[in-house]
Amino acid sequence: MIAEIPDPACVGAGSPLLSSVQKARGQFDAKYTATGSFQTANVPVTVTGVGFFDFQHGQTGVAPNGVELHSVLDVQFASGTGGSVSVTNPGSQTGTAGTAASLPISATDTAGGTLSYTATGLAPGLAINSGSGLISGTPSTAGAYSPTVTAHDSTGPSGSASFTWTINPAGACTTAQLLGNPGFETGTAAPWTSGSGVISNNTSEPARTGSWDAWLDGYGSTHTDMLSQSVTIPASCTTANFSFYLHIDTAETTTGTAYDKLTVQAGSTTLATYSNLNKNTGYAQKSFSLSSYAGQTVTLKFTGTEDSTLQTSFAIDDTAVNIS
Repeated sequence: MIAEIPDPACVGAGSPLLSSVQKARGQFDAKYTATGSFQTANVPVTVTGVGFFDFQHGQTGVAPNGVELHSVLDVQFASGTGGSVSVTNPGSQTGTAGTAASLPISATDTAGGTLSYTATGLAPGLAINSGSGLISGTPSTAGAYSPTVTAHDSTGPSGSASFTWTINPAGACTTAQLLGNPGFETGTAAPWTSGSGVISNNTSEPARTGSWDAWLDGYGSTHTDMLSQSVTIPASCTTANFSFYLHIDTAETTTGTAYDKLTVQAGSTTLATYSNLNKNTGYAQKSFSLSSYAGQTVTLKFTGTEDSTLQTSFAIDDTAVNIS
């Protein structure tokens, strides 16, 4: 399209179109420099026109027929620059029904607007985040899928990529115990993560079996100890059980206030909280279901907190995550 964007000096001061012409020319001059020759630019633009005025409101004598034509009264330049969007093809993917999946999608955008993402043909249970392009979820149905992901620039351009994603059936569950170093008999924490001094063979808090246990707190002063390990529960296993043996002794004499506490967590979920009020002789087994975490990795964590006086010791031994 070729359109005139006039100089406001060519419009009489009394013209009702003067302010529109001034605005249009101002928007043009803010982006480009006028020259005496034709120029081309690939820029999205919205143009408002046409405007007429007679010479009584314009420059006297310029138009013999008494009419002036100014075709452009407003110009709105889009935020883009006529660029393009290209989606990087992630290539062929594989997964397993019932096992969480995550696939980031990236795009190159030269249009200058804001990108949003859509996807078609994904396996049931998977979805794409419209803002980040991350495909995630837990596929529920085995099969061969051919997703297409599209990135849309807010100024108009878009780009797509298609790929294959094979979801395999979940396999049979193999009965197993998943925790590493479950009784702490290596004398070190790994693969557990723990605070200093937690893994102990001190006879003041003897192990239930073997020589080593995990001894949290017991300082008689403000203190926090931590012990954690991550496990992956296979999607094919319908039963997962987390168990451990716990002994609590305390110098606290109260029967009504929990001054010192041990919190047991699976991920962000608190499974149980014990305290000086739960003191016992010997070890007692505690057990919790982790079946809802099938197909996921979950961190199991013990956190012991002690107040400023009178010790409470939390001794843990013979841990297990049994799946079947």
